[in-house]
Amino acid sequence: MTGTVAASVVVPTVGRLDLLERCLRSVLACDPSADDVVVVDQSAGDGVAALVARLGGAALRRVACDGRGTARAMNVGLAAARHDTVLSTHDDCTVEPDWVGVGAALAAAHPGAILTGRVLPPDGSTYVPSTKSDPRPRDYTGTVTSGVLYPANMVASRSGLQAIGGFDERPGLLVAEDNDLCYRWLADGRPLRYEPDLVVWHHDWRTPVQLVRTHVAYARAQGAFYAKHLHAGDRRVLPMLWWDLRHGVRSVAVGFVRRIPRWQEPYREMVGSLLRGLAAGWLEARRLDRPARPSGVSSGAG
Repeated sequence: MTGTVAASVVVPTVGRLDLLERCLRSVLACDPSADDVVVVDQSAGDGVAALVARLGGAALRRVACDGRGTARAMNVGLAAARHDTVLSTHDDCTVEPDWVGVGAALAAAHPGAILTGRVLPPDGSTYVPSTKSDPRPRDYTGTVTSGVLYPANMVASRSGLQAIGGFDERPGLLVAEDNDLCYRWLADGRPLRYEPDLVVWHHDWRTPVQLVRTHVAYARAQGAFYAKHLHAGDRRVLPMLWWDLRHGVRSVAVGFVRRIPRWQEPYREMVGSLLRGLAAGWLEARRLDRPARPSGVSSGAG
């Protein structure tokens, strides 16, 4: 089967050119393919533009994006997408040849839903973060949780995402924007499904030191996620916070007993780093929620 489907693919990148080229080649090789592939470029150089020009094709285009972070890139990509059905993956992933077709079919079968799927490590990988291999489908609609959305393998309605405000771009949520979106989406009563036929591969490129830094960043951002919603008076996140802390303590103990390298166990950071993120996130939420002072009004006594 050959042809195209009326769907947009959004790929955020910070300019990791070797990874991005492999990603884009896999997206462009899908059968059927998407007729709109948007590369959201947060790099400071010309490499991404040159790569997009070299790969060519009417479907592929680059959109420049200021700032940093997946949340900002995704919001820019959603605004630039030509279609309401949007698939997203990341520049360190490659997609299965049927990814676009499966995603478009799932979007048609479940209108208005977010669909997410398997994110697999390549064969022979020792450890790759943010993967999921469960072969069983699951419907999360009606639950209120976070952590079940994998934005490197996502299909959604652009209008639906924009209707709930898109991704939160606050700095504290820099690598927890997916958990925050997942939580807000489900809390709003919207449908979210895990569909294992939707498959991407997450490639291993980080060193052990980089992996530890990534886990620390995840934990701090998760703390900021809890702080955001607790500051807003939403106590439904408390069981999730308690779960993360308990599993963090358990992971520290198990890692010590079994001598598991720190870089292979992300939940080891879900104690100290999460609590530091919670404190910083609370201050950030308080600052962002503070009403803006009207222009021309002095803060002094006069």
